[in-house]
Amino acid sequence: MSGEAALPAKKPSRAVRALRALKDRRMAAMLMLSFAAGLPYGAVLGTLNAWLTQEGIKPSTIGTLSIITLGYSFKYLWAPAFQDASFPVRWLGPRRMWLLAFQVPIAILLGVLAFSDPSNAIGLVALVALSAALLSATHDIVLDAWRIEVARSDEDKDLMSAIYQLGYRASGFVTGFVALLLVGYIGWPLVYGMIALMMLFAVAGTFVAPEPERSDDPAHARPSYQSNLPESERNLVTWGIATGWLIALCMIIWFVFGALTQDPPPSARAFVTQQGPVIVAFTVLFPALIAATLLARHGREPGTVLIDAPGTSRLTRAVRVLFRAIFDPLMDLIGRLGWGALFVLLLALTYRFTDAVWGAFAYPFYLDDRFGALHHSTADVAIASKFFGILMIMAGAALGGVVMGIVGRMPVLVAGAVLAAVTNLLFADLAAGGVAIDAFLDFTHLGEPLRAFAAVAADISPDAHGADAGPRLARLMMAIAGENLAGGFASVAIVAYLTSVVNPRFAAVQYALLGSLTMLIGTLGRPWLGEIIEQQGYYTVFIITFWLGGVAVVLSILEWWRQAREARAAKQGDA
Repeated sequence: MSGEAALPAKKPSRAVRALRALKDRRMAAMLMLSFAAGLPYGAVLGTLNAWLTQEGIKPSTIGTLSIITLGYSFKYLWAPAFQDASFPVRWLGPRRMWLLAFQVPIAILLGVLAFSDPSNAIGLVALVALSAALLSATHDIVLDAWRIEVARSDEDKDLMSAIYQLGYRASGFVTGFVALLLVGYIGWPLVYGMIALMMLFAVAGTFVAPEPERSDDPAHARPSYQSNLPESERNLVTWGIATGWLIALCMIIWFVFGALTQDPPPSARAFVTQQGPVIVAFTVLFPALIAATLLARHGREPGTVLIDAPGTSRLTRAVRVLFRAIFDPLMDLIGRLGWGALFVLLLALTYRFTDAVWGAFAYPFYLDDRFGALHHSTADVAIASKFFGILMIMAGAALGGVVMGIVGRMPVLVAGAVLAAVTNLLFADLAAGGVAIDAFLDFTHLGEPLRAFAAVAADISPDAHGADAGPRLARLMMAIAGENLAGGFASVAIVAYLTSVVNPRFAAVQYALLGSLTMLIGTLGRPWLGEIIEQQGYYTVFIITFWLGGVAVVLSILEWWRQAREARAAKQGDA
């Protein structure tokens, strides 16, 4: 009726808005760019270890090379350099030019790997892998900035995050499952040539992507404890800790250089036991002690700081951002939790230790024929680890989420630590012949169908190892199923725990710092573990990692007790 007010148009549902957003070129760009982000990570930090193993490279050398993963763990330290969207050339816009500036060299480096000879030029391979890893980690920084800046709504952010995970997982499927299946037919050089070409193809995402709109107001207010500090003191502690980080980095680089060039190489055991504590002290302990001291001197409430206010010099802005990245998360944790912050830091350092330290040796253990390794074909590993294993990780994560909803976060944290430790015994059994796994398969009646499937799967391999390939692959699949179920379960637990202790005011930097610590000790311990493998074999290593996993179990129980005690005290206070 003309006299009645027109009814407001009904707003489409969130699902409908998300489906419409899929037509946007930003989503296509996101898929290609996330694929580009995942390719170098999988090719350099995963599949390369399989190639090195088949070339006869020793586990100690592989463990040393895997230290390059620290670049991904601590990329937030140089992220401030890319906070501003600026680039000397204006052709595509600053964000897209930075993406292109990293993608092309990464593709070239992957191509160099295709023509390299790891058995005779391991130093060149190490240099190429390190360069690709650092460029890839920095590419991730720019890509994250582009993804956030180009989103126009919450639906865009959620959808682009989901597409990012899809593209990243797809690249992992290519560099893992597909690469390991193909290598038996075409060889490693052609496999890496294929990955390099895919990287160049993914560069098309940069040309599809729109350049984010830039704000005219560059100032961003941030809560920070540095507002309470005199400028001279802030500069002193920030540059002091930055110097400590540099010293720790130089110690790591010097050890890696010596391990690859000296004969005999420096002792990995000495590096871990003597220099490892110094590195942890410079990167974790000293910053935590200084943070506690600053809280005691200047108070426990942060103020507001304009990180990049107009007229601020680049040096001052860098100090402010570094302080916020290093000290603010620690000062907030210590201020809120007191001594409880110690448990948080120790859990972050140790909870995923067994996964972090073991990951570099998975391919050597599966593929090698030395030190008690299993000597499977690459096709076996592709099926068991990169197909079946991925499904088990997803199942473990889903199980962790369900159980957490029933019993709560802390019981799942403890259970995840126990499972992560105990599943090392599955691989110890494999190294000893798989008697216990065979008995379990027979007792549960899983053995016959699993061995039948494994026998058929093993037939696709051009280098399957005899009639026993099916039963051997069934054992491997069973062990990987147990480990990956536990890994998925534990990953949900630690993410939920760290998220629960993060202060929303410092969410990004606090979680980035805690997340980086989860890989530190495990990564530093890999050279020593490789040395133990060569001296005593894989069985001994799995027994060691089982007992070391007990550290996280004890800390998880203590943290559960601490939180329960605080909850009881809070209830009594309310009463």
